[in-house]
Amino acid sequence: MFKKALSYSAIESIGSRVFDFVTLWIVLNVLPVEDVAKFGIATSAIFAFNLIMFAPETALMKHQKQWQQQGVLADYLGAFVSFSVFKISLHYLLAFIVYIISGELNWFFYAVVFSAVTQQIQAAEIARIFNRMELRQKKVAIFENASKILLLTCVLCLYFYPSLDVYFSIYFTWSLLITTIWLANLKHVSGYVFSFSKSMLSKIYTAMMGFSLWSHLSGVMTLYIYNASLLYMGLLGADLNTVAVYTVVNKVANLFFVVPMFFQSFIPVVLANAGLDAELKFKKILAISGSLSIGQFLFFLVLGSYIGTFFGLDPEFSEMFYLLGLTVSFGILALNVSRPLSTYLMIKRSPFIIMKWVFIPATIAATIAFPTGIYFYSSYGAAFSSALIYSLMAVLLYTQYRFTLRM
Repeated sequence: MFKKALSYSAIESIGSRVFDFVTLWIVLNVLPVEDVAKFGIATSAIFAFNLIMFAPETALMKHQKQWQQQGVLADYLGAFVSFSVFKISLHYLLAFIVYIISGELNWFFYAVVFSAVTQQIQAAEIARIFNRMELRQKKVAIFENASKILLLTCVLCLYFYPSLDVYFSIYFTWSLLITTIWLANLKHVSGYVFSFSKSMLSKIYTAMMGFSLWSHLSGVMTLYIYNASLLYMGLLGADLNTVAVYTVVNKVANLFFVVPMFFQSFIPVVLANAGLDAELKFKKILAISGSLSIGQFLFFLVLGSYIGTFFGLDPEFSEMFYLLGLTVSFGILALNVSRPLSTYLMIKRSPFIIMKWVFIPATIAATIAFPTGIYFYSSYGAAFSSALIYSLMAVLLYTQYRFTLRM
């Protein structure tokens, strides 16, 4: 059962990310330099929006089986969907206000739209988590890969209309369609009821204080660490070409988080369903994830000098891209090897403890390192700071894991 579920999870993750890779390649190759820079800065601001838009549905990873046994799972699902609709509506309102005030489609407007898209995708995650915890990975895999094929097909329009406006219009519409289908299917399967009430708020509060709040804040800090370098480059006035090159570095680097994120997402399923074999299965997943992370690093080490031009950079920037990417990749390797430990610790211990001893120290270090490094050494300072912070996170995660084993 677990092997089949893991296989379909792999198909979902790998297939979906291949389509993401191709889509990103089209976007970075087709959009003009100024749009690429605007795209990088706008998407780097996502952590600021996520800070207040927490996702209580992540509590399903820890409590779904318990709520199912208590007969209250449909009530929690309804509360999560209702809360997601509320968050998405706030984004629509904010985007309208920003456009009215500014009178143009500036980077902040795009940041709001990108956050709205992220929240719509997160709303669909309610259904995906529900199905994964019920070992329905096949259903998730088929739908997710089909949806990414649809997105990729639509993005081909950029060859005829190479504009950031067009890309975000496609991305927004696609995410809204996919979310609607997922939530409609979840309603059919679970029978949740959509409502805004005191009962809904009570369910949100219970999920938040039991797991989601600290998990959410840790996720926001992680997004900040992944993307803040680009935001600081924009705030410190880096030139357009430098921001565009580092945008490609950042987006390619984030692709290297995909495989460990897949294994990380399977950890709650294992811990909830594997019984006495849970620890053994976790260690196997950790070993496989680590091996593939090493393979990814070696791939960039050998072929990294060609990746920049593959993603649309002028050949004159290929050496710069390779040096920046290789520096960041050292840190990514360290973090990827330890990444599944994060979800394991969130489930096994209090998420607040992990946030306190891992994510808060790393965020503080990033807030000091990024502006300092960028101010003195521009993009090279950003890359070195990223590698340093990723390595610090890996050390902190491993330290907490060793402490947990001794408890």
